[in-house]
Amino acid sequence: MSDNNFFDMKDEGGIRALFDNPQMTWDALRSADSLLWAYDLSHGRFEFKGDAAALGLPLLHGQLSLNELARLFDKGETGRLDTVLRTLEVHTAAGLPGEDHVQCLMRLKDQRLLYFKGRKVARNLVLGTVTEMSRDMRQPRRADDAGLNLQDVHIDALTGLYNRQGFLSASGILLAREGDYDLVVGDLNRFRRLNEALGHERADLVLGILAHRLREAFGEASVLARLGEDEFAVLTLRGFPRVSERMRNAMERTIVIAGFDIHPTFSMGAVSVEGGDAALESAELLRRAEMAVEAAKSKGAGGVAAYKRDLESDGLTRLALEAELRKAFISGEIHAWYQPIVDLKTGVIAGFEALARWVHPKRGVIPPDHFLTATRDLGMMTDLGAIILNSTVKCLSKWRAAYNLPAGFFVSVNLSAPEIERLHLVEDVSRLIHEAGLPPKCLKLEVTESDVMRDPDATARVLEALRDAGAGIALDDFGTGFSSLSYLAKLPFDTLKIDRSFISTLQTDEASEKIVRAILTLGRDFGLDVVAEGVEDIVLAEQLNALGCHLGQGYGFAKALKPSEAEAFLAASLGYEVKPA
Repeated sequence: MSDNNFFDMKDEGGIRALFDNPQMTWDALRSADSLLWAYDLSHGRFEFKGDAAALGLPLLHGQLSLNELARLFDKGETGRLDTVLRTLEVHTAAGLPGEDHVQCLMRLKDQRLLYFKGRKVARNLVLGTVTEMSRDMRQPRRADDAGLNLQDVHIDALTGLYNRQGFLSASGILLAREGDYDLVVGDLNRFRRLNEALGHERADLVLGILAHRLREAFGEASVLARLGEDEFAVLTLRGFPRVSERMRNAMERTIVIAGFDIHPTFSMGAVSVEGGDAALESAELLRRAEMAVEAAKSKGAGGVAAYKRDLESDGLTRLALEAELRKAFISGEIHAWYQPIVDLKTGVIAGFEALARWVHPKRGVIPPDHFLTATRDLGMMTDLGAIILNSTVKCLSKWRAAYNLPAGFFVSVNLSAPEIERLHLVEDVSRLIHEAGLPPKCLKLEVTESDVMRDPDATARVLEALRDAGAGIALDDFGTGFSSLSYLAKLPFDTLKIDRSFISTLQTDEASEKIVRAILTLGRDFGLDVVAEGVEDIVLAEQLNALGCHLGQGYGFAKALKPSEAEAFLAASLGYEVKPA
């Protein structure tokens, strides 16, 4: 194949035909200020088609290497695109589903933003479009064909969507019309962590891409807004699919920024309303939707909830919960319970994960999903971590003295972002391990991808110091956050934990099995233990063992157990006689 025409490959002749067909090229370009581009992965060369001069980019014509392209962009921007393209190649080779797309915002030297969007269409070829985002994003939008065009004061400068005030005004006009409408407000989960990990400028690019996707999904007939820093809204005529489902399908696709895979998820609140003379005021409608968002958050990241009357009391309920939670920390109602981790080859106990439980004197056991958010909002995550860590080390000391534990036995404790940043964390962990006489990695500390990526370099230093102090280090929820594989090699992990969302669909979803296989391969390549979360039955355990995953936890073995129950489970698994309580 000659460098002069990298489309002459046998399996890519259709792309050559596309570029050679003026009508097809015009059909692809006429709906937007775009150029078509193709990239040859094997030779590292671009080819552009379209009116580059209309975008003020006359140099984007013919074939260009990444180095030749670099002269148009800010320093490092083409390096990021190269990383995106190479990551795509690796993901495709590994057979990971959903990783055949390219999305990358790049800043020109004149500070305009170009949005490269594409898809791998053949063995070594990526085909896509490039659009000037800055021009499109900042145009005031129309809410309907009647010609609504509010002043720029009602437009969000970053995304070109309505801001909160503009949304209220435009919604009032739309709701005056007869019809059945749905309002959905989506709150981007973990945006604060994303901001800290990538910096404000890169995080703004993520918001810009999300706004672009929202317009692509709903068009001009809907009222679209960015209500706050990380909150988007859609008001549109009711239809099928449901608005929340349509919004989720549009927004929750992988974004690649600065070499990181960002997996956006939204907590969504929905309200249905009739338009016309008796329609609700837009401010009241928005208030109800945002109450529903809070209800969705209580279900965990990615939840959705519809407005109901009983949500009106939730604000007061939350205040009461926070007051009781403060008392619970003082009165000793917060405890560490332990969920077994089992060797899937032998069925013998391999360790435990320590999990926080609130034992309320009147309401009984309150699971963490019901109080962790409040604990975080109250700034008490370090207090919670100290309780769980100290309780776990005491149990470990007791069990080591009473039983002949198997080699490599461990108990994992979750480490939150505030704890990672706590000044004396390493000293405290080192002291606890030394005083209890624990062998290396007997106490294992788990961190999530998103917490690591808040400040990867600082986190690396803390984790390395914890490893040197004798703790094992596990990466929790692997595959669900935003991460760079380069950090998997740089950070001192000895364990990967596969998120339960992949395990729960392993038997029914071929894509989940591919993801699990890929993670297991990564684990083997990096010399890491791999633990599967959410193992619910023996069939699933046997399937995971056959795939090469030899550690698992889940309700199929046991739920989280009180310390006395965990000890009984441990003793029975090791063949000791268990005395009745």
